[in-house]
Amino acid sequence: MRFSRFKLEAAVVLAAALLAACGGGGGGDSSGSSGSASSNSSGSSSTRSSSTSVPSTNGSGSTSGVALLAPAATATSLPSASGNATTDGIAWLNAVRQNVGLATLTNSAGLATASLDHATYLVDNQTYGHSEVAGHTGYTGATPYDRIAAEGSYSMMGEVVVAGQPAAFNDSLSPVETLFDAPFHRIVMLDDFTQMGVGSMTNANWEAFNIDFGSTGADTMSATTLVAYPYSGQQGVPASWFANEDPNPFASQPSYEMTTVGYPVTVQSAFGTTLSSLNFTITSASGANVSCLAQTPQTTPAELSNAAMCVPYSALASGTTYTVQVTGVLTDSSNQTYSINVAWTFTTAASGVAHSAVQSTQSRPLPKF
Repeated sequence: MRFSRFKLEAAVVLAAALLAACGGGGGGDSSGSSGSASSNSSGSSSTRSSSTSVPSTNGSGSTSGVALLAPAATATSLPSASGNATTDGIAWLNAVRQNVGLATLTNSAGLATASLDHATYLVDNQTYGHSEVAGHTGYTGATPYDRIAAEGSYSMMGEVVVAGQPAAFNDSLSPVETLFDAPFHRIVMLDDFTQMGVGSMTNANWEAFNIDFGSTGADTMSATTLVAYPYSGQQGVPASWFANEDPNPFASQPSYEMTTVGYPVTVQSAFGTTLSSLNFTITSASGANVSCLAQTPQTTPAELSNAAMCVPYSALASGTTYTVQVTGVLTDSSNQTYSINVAWTFTTAASGVAHSAVQSTQSRPLPKF
């Protein structure tokens, strides 16, 4: 969930224009982004890329006015599970952002308070989602907007959250990995925020993990830059993902919900920009086309504006290099348009699984977004 800091009634309108999905959609408050893992979103349409041609690109990964953000020259190792989900969440997300080429996020005491308050509310009431109900134990604000704005002044705000039975999470890294693998939530985690606050809470029956985001200054991303994930040259990418996110990328094709599909590919631009006429092509090293279901600002306007995704229908092959090409149009805040034609490669993990959070079966309880 993302939204601008304006009066609440204005935030509802701006959220529809600026939201890159919180997993939720709509206004300053949306329970959808963290909603039930077994519920379905509705109203999403989709397109499938059929092109297999991948034109050559220059060194920046672009044949047009839009370039991919350059990843770090040397990848930072991701942390091992320490047993503390809060500490691991901060370290893991900042390591990933650094590898992608984004600025790391400063830990904000105010955002951490808002985040922990909401995680505690979810555990106390054994529930999930972004909303809180006045009068319930631990209530601190009905919406993320209310809770975050009470802790500071931010130009942009966002929230991602996951909850469920403790058995739904393998270890203390699983919550942040679970959120990041889910594409609607990943987009928020790779947005051009400047601060974050992480909160986690657990008891014998329930666990909740929440990250609140805020921006306090000017954007750091260029208006003509795209962030891609998996990023260019990335190694050890998971081959699959269990599609239990809410909202679900496969809402228009529900037979794929709650099944193992390919690892999602996402692209996104700076706050205030919009993407249109997007087309994804994913090909294997042999040139075979990988069918994927695209979600764009045109197919899913309530969730996306400056971001898009394509999720393969089937698990990718392990130890295989894939090429992604994305074409389309980027419009900046002054209505200047730029053509998009970028291509990059990534390689899946040899085992087919890179994250401890990847869950291909329902042998244990599922986390709830």
